[in-house]
Amino acid sequence: MKKLILMSLLLTVASPLQGAALNSLYFGLDNMRGFAPVYWWFLADGRILRGLPTTGLAPEDFENACKGGSPNCGTYSLSGDKLTIKYRNGQPENWTFKTLNGGIQMNYIILTPVQKYPAGTHLNGNWNRPFTARVGSATITSPTFLSFKSDGTFSEKNITGLETRSTVPGASVNTSSSGQSAGTYTIKDNVLMLVRTGKSERHMIFPLAGDNLNIDGSVYSKAK
Repeated sequence: MKKLILMSLLLTVASPLQGAALNSLYFGLDNMRGFAPVYWWFLADGRILRGLPTTGLAPEDFENACKGGSPNCGTYSLSGDKLTIKYRNGQPENWTFKTLNGGIQMNYIILTPVQKYPAGTHLNGNWNRPFTARVGSATITSPTFLSFKSDGTFSEKNITGLETRSTVPGASVNTSSSGQSAGTYTIKDNVLMLVRTGKSERHMIFPLAGDNLNIDGSVYSKAK
């Protein structure tokens, strides 16, 4: 999956940006840090957020993401191939900067602009997100399965398994639980609205290569 996304980001011929302001959310993978996802949100008025906003990409969403004195919010300026950031806490940061065919490069990190969905978009298919974590002698698995239909309905299922290794060689204890819910959804721009049990939920969403999805920073792979 990581290789698939990385291939979509490996854009060609680089050149310096000449005097244009940026106005988009960019996504990339930091190959020096285990291909960790990287997000940068540039606003045309010179504001910048290092990270993924949680409510959308309107200007008011920027301030929502920066509440509480977030150290990841600030302003930026471009001069040739130099990107200068000044965070609200006064911390400065300098990057080399180049444009690519449809994307940008900051130092060694290649990023591509996040696409938006037109109003009324409906998905149709099944997606899943794996999750595994180790805590001491226990292994937790908790995959999530999402199904979206073209009639505007969705269903979600989560299965959580816990395996605890015993001090006895070869022995372990396994337990599992599952939960399922369903409702309706709408998509506009990068906002996914889910309604279930009478309650609305707002999520960030954008498409990835291979008909995969990024929801709230997690990659959901399309079932083939």
